[in-house]
Amino acid sequence: MKRAVIGILILAAAIAVGVGYRFFAGGNGAGGPGGGSGLMGGAGSKAGDLEYAKVEPLTVTGIGGYQLGSVDLGEGNVPLIRIPLDTWGGYAALFAANGGAKPNKDSLFYKKGKFAVELVREESAVAQLEGYAAGRWPIIWAPMDSLPLLYDALKTDKRVLPRVLGLFDWSAGGDGIIVKDSVRRPADLKDKIILTSSNTPYSFMLLWYLAQVNLTAQDVKVVWVDDGEKARDLFKKDSRIAAWVSWTPFINEVSDPASENYVEGARLLISSKDANQLIADTYVARNDLFADKGDLMQAFVEAMLEAVDLVGPETYNAMASFYQISAADAKSMLDDVHLANAPETSMFLDDTNPIGAYKIFVLSQEYYKQLGQLPSAASYEPERVLSRKIIDGALAGGAFKNQKNLIADSFNKKAAFDIGDLETQRVVLSNDVQLYFEPQKLDFNLADNTTEMKENARLLGRIAEQTEFLATTMLKLVGHLDTAKVEEFRAKGNQAFIEASAQAKLVSKKRAEFVKKLLVDKYGIDADRIVTEGRGWDSPIDPEDPDKNRRVEVQFISLE
Repeated sequence: MKRAVIGILILAAAIAVGVGYRFFAGGNGAGGPGGGSGLMGGAGSKAGDLEYAKVEPLTVTGIGGYQLGSVDLGEGNVPLIRIPLDTWGGYAALFAANGGAKPNKDSLFYKKGKFAVELVREESAVAQLEGYAAGRWPIIWAPMDSLPLLYDALKTDKRVLPRVLGLFDWSAGGDGIIVKDSVRRPADLKDKIILTSSNTPYSFMLLWYLAQVNLTAQDVKVVWVDDGEKARDLFKKDSRIAAWVSWTPFINEVSDPASENYVEGARLLISSKDANQLIADTYVARNDLFADKGDLMQAFVEAMLEAVDLVGPETYNAMASFYQISAADAKSMLDDVHLANAPETSMFLDDTNPIGAYKIFVLSQEYYKQLGQLPSAASYEPERVLSRKIIDGALAGGAFKNQKNLIADSFNKKAAFDIGDLETQRVVLSNDVQLYFEPQKLDFNLADNTTEMKENARLLGRIAEQTEFLATTMLKLVGHLDTAKVEEFRAKGNQAFIEASAQAKLVSKKRAEFVKKLLVDKYGIDADRIVTEGRGWDSPIDPEDPDKNRRVEVQFISLE
C-alpha cells in the first residue's frame, strides 16, 4: 500500500497562500519534474487527446515563525509538535516512538526530551507545505531528492530553510518503471510517451534512469493522469504509451500474466528494489526550530532511531486506527520500504557515500537545472541542509551499538539463479561501453596519461557508480570484438572462419575479465556480483562502422 501522494516537490498550481507542490515517496501518483516549453512539444501541447506535462519553478509564500503547542501529560505543560502524515508505511518508526498518534506520557519523545508529538492525518501535499511554511507543522517529511527544490523556494527566508534531521526509510520495491514491447532496450525510451500519475511527470528515479542510458528529459514525452486506476486503464488501452512510472500494486498487476489487469508484453524495467537506496524519505525541521531547540531535535532523532527496533503489532494497530484500515493492511504497508536505523542513517549522511544524501542532493540538483526547474546558475552545497551533528551525537552514547547496517550490502550472494534465464527477462539496465584496447592486447594501463585512458577511467567510474546504485543486481560484462576482419576470415573457408570465431570469443571474454578485475581491485566492487562472457563478433551494433563493435556491454540483472 503506497502513500496518497507521490511526486517530486514541484509547483502544481498557485493556490491558497501561493504554495504548490508534490512530494515524491510513493502513493497516489508518481513522478517528478516534467519538461517545460520546448522539452515535450511545448507547455500544454497535445498528442491527440494526450496532454504533455509542463514544469514551472516551485514558489512558497505565506511564511511565518514556527509554532509549538503545549500539552499537560500529568507533570505540567510541555512543548507539543504536530506532524502531518499521509498514507505510507515508512512512518512506522514514528508511530512506534510515539506509542500511537496522540500525545502521551509513555512516548519515547516524552521520556527522552520532555516534549510531546501529535500525528495529524493530512493527505494533501499542498496543505502539508502550507502548514510548514506558516509554522504550524515545523517538522515534515521530504524525499532527499526534493531538497534542492525546497531550498531554492525557501532561501529568501532563513527561518524556513529545511534541515534534514534523519531518515525515515528507503523505498525498496514500491516504485518502478513498467514498459511495453516497444521498449526492448533501455535506450528505446527515446522519443517515447511515458505515463505518470499525478501532476508531476518525472520522478527522480526516472530522471536518474534516463541519465544512465544517456537520455534526458528532453528525449521523452510525458503525460500524467491524476488517478492511479485511471492511469492503469490508460496504460492498458493506449498503444502510444510505451512506459509508466508507477508503484505497487499497479506495477505488479500490469506485468503479471495471471492478473486481470495484465498488459500483454508489459514488464518491470526497474524498481526501487534494484536501486534500493535511490528514493530516500527524510524528516526535516525548519531552520528556526533546529537552531532554537537543539536538545529537543537531538531527543527527537534518538527516539526515532530507538523506535526502529520497536515496530511490531502495537505499531500496526496504531497505524490501522490512524489510517482506518486493518492491522494486516497496516503491516503490509512496510513490505516495500526499509526503515533506517542508526548505522544506516549514519551511512546515509556520510559525505563519502556514493549513494547517500550528499550525492543525491547534488545529483538531483543537476537534473532539475537541465529541466529548468532550478536556475541554471544554482549551485547549492549539501551542507546547507545536511549536518552530521545529531547522528554523531546519537552514536557517541553507544545506545545503538547493537543495531546492524542491513542495507549496506543488500546483494544476496546466496540467491539461486540461472544467469541465462535472468538475462532474457530481468535486465534492468544495459549500456554499450567502448573501452579502448589496443589491437591484439587483452588489457590496458589506466595510469597512462592518454586521452584513451582518461576516457576508459571515466567509463569505468560510471559503471562502478551504477553498480553502487543498483545494489541488489548482478553485473554482467559481455565482451565484443570489432568486425573489421570477419569477411576476411569468412573468405578463407568454413573451418578457418569457425576457428577464428572461437578465438574471437576467447579474446573478448579475456577483455571482459580484465574489466572485471579493474572493477574489483580499483573500485571495490564485490567479485561475486560480476559475471563475464565473450561474444566475439557475433553481436555487432553497427554494420557500417566495424570499430564501434569493439566494446564491453554492461548488463545489470535483477535477481528477483
